[in-house]
Amino acid sequence: MSVKKWHSGRGADVINGNYALNIFVNYKKFWVAFFLVIALFIIGEIAVGNFLSLSQLFLMVKMSALIALFALCQMAVMCVGGNGLDLSIGFTATITAVFTAGIMDGRNENLLPAIITAIAIGMVIGMVNGALTAYVKLPPLIVTLAMSSILQGIINVYTAGKNITGRPAPVLQLIAAKSTGMMPNIVFLLAVILVVVMVIMNKTGCGRLMFGVGANERAAYLSGINVRLVRFCAFVFSGIWAGLIGLLLLGNMGIAFKDMGSTYVMPSIAAAVVGGVSMGGGEGNYLGVILGSFVLQSLTNLLVGLGWGDAGKWLGFGIVLFIMLVFYTREKRTK
Repeated sequence: MSVKKWHSGRGADVINGNYALNIFVNYKKFWVAFFLVIALFIIGEIAVGNFLSLSQLFLMVKMSALIALFALCQMAVMCVGGNGLDLSIGFTATITAVFTAGIMDGRNENLLPAIITAIAIGMVIGMVNGALTAYVKLPPLIVTLAMSSILQGIINVYTAGKNITGRPAPVLQLIAAKSTGMMPNIVFLLAVILVVVMVIMNKTGCGRLMFGVGANERAAYLSGINVRLVRFCAFVFSGIWAGLIGLLLLGNMGIAFKDMGSTYVMPSIAAAVVGGVSMGGGEGNYLGVILGSFVLQSLTNLLVGLGWGDAGKWLGFGIVLFIMLVFYTREKRTK
């Protein structure tokens, strides 16, 4: 058999087969999340009925997008290692929404001051979290849990005995609450963010620094990378991003209230883990995180459709998170 003929025959099949296998192995966590979504769709349609109606699907997409936006905060702090998690993002978003609702007061011309305020609030919170975790070496779980409690206390004091006044700017409502046709506009925003994040994480020095620090802290340090500064910046980004999400939450709901962001903390962690972000750092893909968000929202819709309600939703989140953690931890130990 000639070389040309071999390549066009069985040899090409072998090469193509190996290529397909490599794609599956290299992106295994992505495919796990993808097949989980498909499985939940099938189970939901069989068990509930009307589960895959257009109205249900687009509502699912919208809610998944909000989870995915929060999960980007977790991805940032998890990728740089150090057992990073940010439990303060829910109340960071909430305090931003509470303080900026009055600033915007339903007017587009006040949006820029609201954005600056959101960035400033998120930056301060992120800097405190980052300094205590990266430089003082306190556990991120404890630091961000304490910060969450502090922010909750500030919100309760600020809102004690009075209603939270103010409304979001109409442009925020257009982005976060409205749809183009049947497609929620927030999905278009998420698509832009996905492209930007993928480029930064895979094509720039910033992404290589984050993954390098997370994959091997000592090697990164010996190569001259300021490991503490990288982890500090990851928490600052998480705080700023959570603050900006607070504006989107306000635009989606139309009003601000005391616990509007707190319910997204657990789903954001679960979405990151299900999407393949390593708890030990050095590994993560935002497209996988978005798929992880779809898994959680699909599971939520399924459990609600079965009549399990809110309790069933949190039970489902916990079980999925536990299973995925065990699976990925065991996989890492066998490498």
